[in-house]
Amino acid sequence: MALKNVCKNFYTELGELKVLNNISFEVKKGEIIALIGPSGSGKTTLLNILAKIIPPTSGEVYLDGEIGYMFQRDHLLEWRTIWKNLLIGLEITGQNDEIHQERIKEMLRKYGLDGFTRNFPHELSGGMRQRIALIRTLSIEPKILLLDEPFSSLDYQTRLMVSDDIYHMIKTEKLTAILVTHDISEAISMADRIVVLSERPAEIINIHDIKLTINGPKTPLKARTADEFRQYFDQIWKELHK
Repeated sequence: MALKNVCKNFYTELGELKVLNNISFEVKKGEIIALIGPSGSGKTTLLNILAKIIPPTSGEVYLDGEIGYMFQRDHLLEWRTIWKNLLIGLEITGQNDEIHQERIKEMLRKYGLDGFTRNFPHELSGGMRQRIALIRTLSIEPKILLLDEPFSSLDYQTRLMVSDDIYHMIKTEKLTAILVTHDISEAISMADRIVVLSERPAEIINIHDIKLTINGPKTPLKARTADEFRQYFDQIWKELHK
């Protein structure tokens, strides 16, 4: 996946609003990229361009695989059971068959959620709802996952636990992912690289290749204990507050 000189302008009665200016970067297969920048800098706009919801004004976008999009809210339908919610993506794409349903059941078993299919969304915790939302997104077998602040509605402790779980799910399913977040610590702990954006019209300030010294396999919780963690945090903070 790659973006080359992507620009996006919106046109209103008040005139032209420039949101993105010459955004270029590549994403390697299996990599997690975090986008971080000030509020209103165009991070979600960039995800919407990647998802083909809106076109760029200029520039090129290269995608290699189907896109799955996970929003800030889980958007579970309260009147449908968890199982019926999980089938929505398959119903929309015409893939609601036994093979794809079995894949959902396998993921539910793998991630310890198979006992909640008859429950309704209001009966689940916020963290469980986000895990269900991700499984629903994965049901259509995307190769690229777009995450728009998926933990923003959760309390701090739950955020840490769910970020660990979702990181594990992304790596286990061998997905390429782009994560939008306002949280510098979250970006450092989850991403392989971090793209730092300026205020609108957004340009790339820097791209950080995150290298942390960790004993054993990486998890977001372990990443926060690495000696290099604070150095990355301070550097990105300075870049965002020039």
